Amino acid sequence: MLRKFLRYIWGMIVRPKATLDELAKETSIRYAVMLAVLELLLTLLNLLLFTVFGYDWLGTRRELADPTYVGFFGRMPVNLENYVWIFNLLINPIMTLVGLFFLPGLAQVLGKLWHGRGIFEQMVNALVFAVGVPSLIISSLLNDYLLGGVLPNLLTGHPYAFTAAQTGEFGPLVRTLWWVYILGIYIFAKDVWSIALGALAIRRIQAIPTWAGVLVMLLGYMIWYYGVAGTFVR
Repeated sequence: MLRKFLRYIWGMIVRPKATLDELAKETSIRYAVMLAVLELLLTLLNLLLFTVFGYDWLGTRRELADPTYVGFFGRMPVNLENYVWIFNLLINPIMTLVGLFFLPGLAQVLGKLWHGRGIFEQMVNALVFAVGVPSLIISSLLNDYLLGGVLPNLLTGHPYAFTAAQTGEFGPLVRTLWWVYILGIYIFAKDVWSIALGALAIRRIQAIPTWAGVLVMLLGYMIWYYGVAGTFVR
């Protein structure tokens, strides 16, 4: 099972069409759940590493008001010191669980407008990997561990090197490179990669026109990541 799971992850990078076809044949959503759990565990491990080394996981803490807010409707205020634990132990797991079904469910429903033939389980498997693999590579591994994690803090001797690069503490060149990375890779490249894979998944599973697959994926992605889920991000 583990070997097959890792093969699916690698396949979404090197041969997404064939991998999506394989995922569509799965009779359960266990591999989609495994990917979601993996990303949750990587986030918690990152928090643990920050705690062990005595660093502040919420590096933008000084820029936030106290109390800060959980977000969404009502914007419930919480003590700033408790926000990290509320986010990682409550908000993030709940949003991960909802995210397993929100985007696939929306794609399944909208796909019927073009007489889509896919089933819900197929959409869950395909779309969780379509958006999960880019997130795993760029957000979790590249951003949280290599560029924004404990490693750059240790290498630079700064308690939060990622924020220091943003604010220009390492000079204007590093600050420029930081913005190029954030806008060009962390946001643009990840979004384009996710939307492209998601549109491909919807097109192949629902058997609808390519333009319709792109439209459904773009709409669902914007609603979920920049609408619902985006309100919880600090």
